[in-house]
Order: sequence, then structure tokens, then C-alpha cells
Amino acid sequence: MPSFRQKFSGFFRQFSAPSESRNDENASNRFIKKYLNGNEINKHVPVILHGRTPQEVPPHALGQIINYEVIASLTGPNGGLQSVNQTEKNLSVSDPEINFIDNIDGECDEYNEEKKRSLSNNINTDEKNNSEVKLNILRKLKSHLVAGVENWNNPTSNAYGASCSLYEVHPITHRHTGDPIADCFAIVTRANSAIMVLADGVNWGVKSRTAARSAVHGCVDYLNKTLYPNTKQSPKSTTDVLLTLLRSFHAAHNMILQEEGTLTTLTAVVVFPSVVDNQFIACCCNVGDSLGYVYSPKYGVRELTQGSHDIHRMRDMRDVMGALGPVDGHNPELSNLTLSITQIDLGDIVFITSDGVSDNLDPVVGHFTGLPNVEAYQRHKLSLLRTEDLIRNGVSGKGPAVDTPKELVTLLLDFVTRLTAAKRRILEDIEIYADVNGKPLAQGEVRQKRKDIIKKSFGVPGKLDHATVVAYKVTSEV
Repeated sequence: MPSFRQKFSGFFRQFSAPSESRNDENASNRFIKKYLNGNEINKHVPVILHGRTPQEVPPHALGQIINYEVIASLTGPNGGLQSVNQTEKNLSVSDPEINFIDNIDGECDEYNEEKKRSLSNNINTDEKNNSEVKLNILRKLKSHLVAGVENWNNPTSNAYGASCSLYEVHPITHRHTGDPIADCFAIVTRANSAIMVLADGVNWGVKSRTAARSAVHGCVDYLNKTLYPNTKQSPKSTTDVLLTLLRSFHAAHNMILQEEGTLTTLTAVVVFPSVVDNQFIACCCNVGDSLGYVYSPKYGVRELTQGSHDIHRMRDMRDVMGALGPVDGHNPELSNLTLSITQIDLGDIVFITSDGVSDNLDPVVGHFTGLPNVEAYQRHKLSLLRTEDLIRNGVSGKGPAVDTPKELVTLLLDFVTRLTAAKRRILEDIEIYADVNGKPLAQGEVRQKRKDIIKKSFGVPGKLDHATVVAYKVTSEV
């Protein structure tokens, strides 16, 4: 029977060395060669404007929403935002950094009362005389939309999201290390607009998951009822949308405090039509290291959230950079809170990833072959080119190109799962957890063994984490 050291070496060779059967060299190096040859440096792409406040971002006029009816909606994993309390409480936030966000106290009660009046008026007067119908009316009046949506299990190929765990499975308990998945996402689309939100709970555990779910719930609820009011009045400019996004983060933070969650990142993107035919604008607000992107068949991949971090400095991937939730016992950490906008076209795909995906698209973390020493800004550009290459050419490098958000989400999660396979295999070895007789080792001994093995596995590609992607294809459905 091979020793653990021999097995470790075998895993390392199997998953880390280039192999024709696992990774076509021309495909894996194509994006690097393009960059090093200068083929991608001067590609002109729509500008991304960003700032700390709505007033710092130059305003752009918006077109009209065609229809307010929800076309697609999805949240997850495991119930997503539906799994937290659905009633907001009025909370105050004393952090001076978010005092400029208007207080939204009382808006929920007014919103719910309007929904009840609308529902009651839609019921035939004659039916109200029937006792059975009366009971149904009461049930309907007591029920309410969850974050502004009736059905949270209605995805389409053009509006999709999914999560998975990249952590190893314990060989004795058969559970994923790091469970439960602490990410949460939600997407809601209408005829020519969309809301996308992703949160990544900081660290592990139920409280982190609660923070992510609460943040997504509070954010989406506020966006739905503010951007799509009963008056059918669309926002006139991107400044209006950015202000609404900022206030939605206030609502998200309040919901975390209410549900006693810990800390989470949060990224939200709203897509609205421009006044120019067949053009749209993506408006984004983010705090932390969950990143937003736009894939354009014409321009490639660009990062919508790049203003939230310095692409000229190497980032410590253990630092989320900012978070909602009680960082100091009550207030959030908003040091990298950023608002941004960019023009997008029909057919573009907007997507958000947790760092379990974005970090594994980093060429250094992925140990992509043929890569020389690079500066931070080059590393950032190569990450975008790696992502674009995957979308255009697939994991094999032979295509076909991704055409829908569902295909994009599936592709990226499949890629990062394959990339991190070696690390999982190493950490799933029974010798870390049990003696030669199969008797489980003491927890302290297991912890030390894992620590030693993780140090030795730094040369193996990939980063273990929770991985989530949510994506939307820009459409103009009637």
C-alpha cells in the first residue's frame, strides 16, 4: 500500500502537470500568448464609470420599462433569501459613512397596505359573500410576496444562478468541510430590465449564511418595491438607480442585524434600458470581494466592479476588503463600497461571482502554464482574458462558445470544480482522519495533519471555497 507521501506526490503529478488528456496546451495558453504578443492590450471597450457616491458617477439618461411583470426569478442555494424572516424591523444605523443613506423606516408598512388594498379590490364583490371565498381572501391578505416576488423557482436559460462547494468531503462523516454553503444569490428579470444580487458570508457557519441570505433579502426587497412602484414611474437617470442601490444596502445591513447574522459581502447589479435603441446600462453597487462582470461577444470580458479594488496592487485573497453586518458590533465596513455603471448591448451577459470563482480564474492561483512573473495589473487583465477564453472556447478550448447565462454558470462552476480536484483528493485521504485500524483520530491531531497537508499543497492549482455565479443575458422581451 502506498504511503501518504507517495499518494500526495502522485496526486500532484496527476493534476498539476500539463496533460494532453486533461488540458490541451494550445487552448490553455492561448489567452496568455495573445496578451504577451500585445494582441489584447489595445482592445477598446465601453468605459466603466465609478465612484463612492451617486453624485461622483456621471449621470446617464434611462429609457422606459416595457412591462413590470416578472419573467424569471430564482434564488439559492437551498431556499436562498426565502430562508430568513420576511418582515423588516425599523433599525437605525449610526455609522457616519452611511448617514447619507436616507432612512427608509415605515416604507414597508405602507407598501404592504397598498398590496392588500390592491388585492382586495381585484376580488369580485359577489364572491365576498361566499364564506369559503372569504376564508381564501383572508389567507391571501395574510400572505405576501417574498422580497417582492411570488415564485422564487422560475429560472430561464437567460436568467440563472447556482452554487456549489469546492471543499473536500470528509471520508468518515461524508460531509463537505465548510458546510453550510454561506453564499446566497437572487435574480429577477422583467421585459427589459433585471435585478441581480450575490452575497458571500464571511468565514464559515450558520451565522455567515444567515448574513448572506439576510443581505440578499433586504437588498432585493427594497429594489423591487422602489424601482418598480405601483405608479409605474421608471427611474429617469442612473443617479436615481445608484441612489436606490445605496439605500438597498442600508436595508440589507438592517436585515442582517435583525436576523443576528455576522458579516457578508454584497454585490448588486440593476440593468435598465438606455435612451439609445438596443442599448442598456448596468448599474452596480458592491462592498467586499464578490465581483461583477460583463461578457460581450464584441468586446470580451470586463469587470464592472474593478473600481472597488486597486488593480495595480497584489491583493491578499484572505481579505474581503469590506463587509455588511456588525463589523464593530453594529456598523458595517464600507472602505471599498463602490458604485459603477457601464453601457451594455443586447446579447451581452452580465454576471456576478463569489471569490470562490473569481480567485480560481486568477492565472497565478490556477497555475496556468507558460505564465512568466507578472505585475498586479497584468494578473488582473489575464484573469479577464482567462474568463473570456473559457466563455468563447470552453474548458477544452474547442468550443462551442457560451450563448446563455445557464451555460455560462454551468461552465464556470464546472471549471473551478475541475481545477480544485487535486486539493480535494489530497484532503480526502483517510489517513488524515483515522489510524491504520480505521479508528478516528482526535480532533486536535486531525487539525494539525490538515494544517501540514494544506501547507504542502500550495503548489497544487486552485483555492477551495464556496462558489456561486448568477447571470443575466440582456434582452428586450415583450
